[in-house]
Amino acid sequence: MMAPMPYVVVGAVVGACLGSFTATAALRSIRAEQVLVGRSHCESCGETLGFVRTLPILAYLGQGGACARCGSRIDPLHLVGEVAGAIIVAASLLAVPAERAGLLVVLGLLLLSSSLVDARTQRLPDLLTLAAGVLGVVLAASRSSFDLLVGAGAALLTFLVLETLRRGFVMATGKPGLGFGDVKLAAALAVWLGVATPWSIAIGSGLGLVAIAIKRPANGRLSFGPAIALAAFGVGLLQEAGTWPQLL
Repeated sequence: MMAPMPYVVVGAVVGACLGSFTATAALRSIRAEQVLVGRSHCESCGETLGFVRTLPILAYLGQGGACARCGSRIDPLHLVGEVAGAIIVAASLLAVPAERAGLLVVLGLLLLSSSLVDARTQRLPDLLTLAAGVLGVVLAASRSSFDLLVGAGAALLTFLVLETLRRGFVMATGKPGLGFGDVKLAAALAVWLGVATPWSIAIGSGLGLVAIAIKRPANGRLSFGPAIALAAFGVGLLQEAGTWPQLL
């Protein structure tokens, strides 16, 4: 049963705070800083930020995306994380009962963290991919043992197909195409998605092509993890809500 709208609104606010923490932790991990401790501070001048200047979304927009003290640009991935966090929690509450929504929120935040790290470093953290896979197992098993079996088969097939394509591309062109981390992430999420996995990969591929066409990176490479994560989470939510067409 869908959560009442007031709960969804509150959930979105909480989600923005969770997304803010997730983005901060992801960016700190990239800079090899302490992830879970330490006050929020400007990444340029080091000034400690008070409560008002850390309000999710509002603080970034109110300051014009810049530090009020030194004028340095605030990393826009903070805003991305805050908006994404709000959407993850609100969408999860709209899709499934609250007790199951909690698992989806955790999965969504894990994918958000992986996506932010990948967007900045072009590397997907193996530990977060493993955690996403474990949650996929829990979500699939909680539906039925048959769903878990189908998910395991989908994960194995996804890994074999994508890894074959990845190696074939490298052999044919001598250039890296799909990253091994992308292959592992897609396979981990396939445990949860099951038969919907091909649709998720197709949508993710489309999103990746659109991103390349818009951004046109100089080296021709673009982080594909965010596209995989966005497509999988969207398809998975619709599947959890019972509104994804079972066409395969």
